[in-house]
Amino acid sequence: MSKKNIVIGIVGPTNSGKSTLLNNIIGEKLSIVTHKAQTTRSGLRGLKIIDDTQMVFIDTPGIFNAKTKFEKAMLENAFGILDDVDLVYLLIDCKKSLDSLDDIFVEKINKIKHKTFLLLNKIDLIHRSQLLEIVKKYNDFIKFKETFLISAISGDGVKNLLEISNKESSLGPWLYPEDQIADTSMSLIASEITREKVFLFVHEEVPYLSTVETDSWKSSKNNSVTVEQTIFVGRKNHLGIVLGKGGKMIKTIGIAARIDLEKILEQKVNLKINVKFKKNWADKEEHYENIGLSFSDKKEN
Repeated sequence: MSKKNIVIGIVGPTNSGKSTLLNNIIGEKLSIVTHKAQTTRSGLRGLKIIDDTQMVFIDTPGIFNAKTKFEKAMLENAFGILDDVDLVYLLIDCKKSLDSLDDIFVEKINKIKHKTFLLLNKIDLIHRSQLLEIVKKYNDFIKFKETFLISAISGDGVKNLLEISNKESSLGPWLYPEDQIADTSMSLIASEITREKVFLFVHEEVPYLSTVETDSWKSSKNNSVTVEQTIFVGRKNHLGIVLGKGGKMIKTIGIAARIDLEKILEQKVNLKINVKFKKNWADKEEHYENIGLSFSDKKEN
């Protein structure tokens, strides 16, 4: 059997469902999924094998109006993959209008429309009679290679999408071992899972001014692993918010993160989380490198 491979980038506006789609395709929790915008910070890669084809999926930060250095690094990460992948999934919430798309992003998509599949997501939330009109509007705007109507959360239309995508693959060796589901280290995935819980349980601006790093990962002979993490917050008053009264909030975050980790690893996890204040952490190069973003020391305007 001749092996084939294909690399697919998943891009789109914030909250369009990119991470949900990736998790649905892979069947594992690899990417952060919350109701808040801009939660995916770096491109997490998930792998799926269909017949003789290995499919490599790259999830990217949502497209939004970036202002800070950290936000701009997130967008550079999203834009940077477009030229290097074999196929692009442009995921759009079908309830959103064309006006909601960023002009620079539209310009970039126009240049690679020949390898871009338009995925209109959340079709379960809109009347079917409206879908054909929405499809026409988007394709009159940009002539996409193909258009698909899907529901990332239920999986409706995803099987057909993968079958058509498979036809775009090329002959060549698989890029990763057969039993691997991601090329992202488990320590980074663990950090993302905990950061997701911060977004879920902590409100206001706190999650956006925080990051999570996995400090150590130690496996034991009794089929368990001990993971130590640090949540860095950007303001001193956020320490108490993340810890919560009597440590209740950090305990809630830790329990939820541990449960997800145990499902993925299929073993007992001892999760220890510290919370530290680090002024201007988003200006420190090491925090960019730890989550796969490029650091620039250029001053913001």
